[in-house]
Formats: sequence, C-alpha cells, structure tokens
Amino acid sequence: MDSYRTPSILVVEDNLIDASWLNQVLVNMGFTSPYLTHNIDSAASVIRDQRPQIMICDLFFDGRPDGLTLLNQFSTLSKQFIVTTNSYENKLYEQTRALGVGGHLIKPFHPLTLRSVVDNILSPIPSQASLQPSSHLFIRGAQNKQIRVDLSEILFLYSERNYTFIKTVQGRFTIKRSLSKMQEDLDKRFLRIHNSYIVNTDFLKAISTNTVLIDKDIIPLGRAYRKNLVPLLTPNREEKST
Repeated sequence: MDSYRTPSILVVEDNLIDASWLNQVLVNMGFTSPYLTHNIDSAASVIRDQRPQIMICDLFFDGRPDGLTLLNQFSTLSKQFIVTTNSYENKLYEQTRALGVGGHLIKPFHPLTLRSVVDNILSPIPSQASLQPSSHLFIRGAQNKQIRVDLSEILFLYSERNYTFIKTVQGRFTIKRSLSKMQEDLDKRFLRIHNSYIVNTDFLKAISTNTVLIDKDIIPLGRAYRKNLVPLLTPNREEKST
C-alpha cells in the first residue's frame, strides 16, 4: 500500500492558535496530521529530513520576514510553498511571486481557499514546458482524503459522462475530469483504445477483433484504435480471432 498515501504537509507558524486551526482544517480535508514547526530552523530540518510535499509557511516571525529566508534557502521547492501573512504590503507579494510560490494567502482565509491552492499544487495543469508526465496521480478518495496512485498500478481508465473511473490493482477510484484531460497526465505506456477507454499496455494480455484483455478484464476495442495496439503483440500477448 506504499503507493497509496496522503501527501505530507509542513506547517510553519509561530502563532499557536493559527497553527492549531491549520492542523484541524487539513485533517478535515482528509490529510494526515501535518508536521508543525514554530521557527524556520526547525522547519528547514523537517524539509531536509522528511521532504514534505507542501509547506504552509507564515512570512513573519517575531516581526521579521523570516519566511522569505526559508523560501530562499529552498528556492528549488518554491512551487510547493504556500505563504500566509497578515500583511497587505504589495512589495512582499511581489517578492514571493518572484520566487514562484504555489500560493500567497492573506489571513484570515477560508478553508476552501486553502483547499483550492493545495489542489492546484498537487494537480498542476500540464504545460508545454513539461518534460514528462508525473509518475503518479493524486485523487480525492473517501472522506475527502488525497490519495497518491502510482501510474504503474493503473490497469485502465474509462469514462461515463463527466467522470473518469480509474481501475487499479488495488481498487477503483472516481474523478470528475474528462478522459482526454486525464490522458495529459499519463505516460507513453497508456493508449486510447476506445472513445471511452484508456489502457495501461503493461497489463495487456491479448487482442481480439473487438476487445482486449487487460489483466483479467475484457475491454472494448474501437476499430479506429486497433492499429495502435497490433505492434505491441508479443508471444505473451496472443492475438485471438472472434
């Protein structure tokens, strides 16, 4: 079950009330309880040792913008930072924006605002500059928990209306996203074989005229897509006639 885990989050906040509120909000959103630190030195240790996927960091500590120091120290991870502050100073916003942070929130903010920024960080919109798709997806599971699903665990995906269903070796997940959009996050082992189906060719067992066998599941094969699968046939993937 290692490939199915909630993302780790670090909260860097010296105000105990704000830290406690953030902890409860994140738990209610379905995340495991975050790491909590109250200064940038201990935060730096957690980042180096635990490698959290998201850092929610206040800008000011004892009246000093030490959050910027932490951001500069881990500038390569800037997109994983969500900066929080009471300050409306435009100069500070421009500094964090220049560093490329994943979000900048003015206190007090609503839990849904935080959730929106977290979701954007976990599921970035693919860009032309992206070199390769990620090796995993994050999917909202039961009780709103964010679940990491490795691409290597996915058997196939299929769509119904505005939803895509993801069949994995562990079970089935549902996401409100079109199949075409989902394909943008998949790598070259995944092929569209039908208007409603994408399969992981690592699990392809056999091809017939109108169907394919993915592990133990029989999946419909669209005529227009069949030519893309034939070159994948090997002695272990026999083509069967119907």
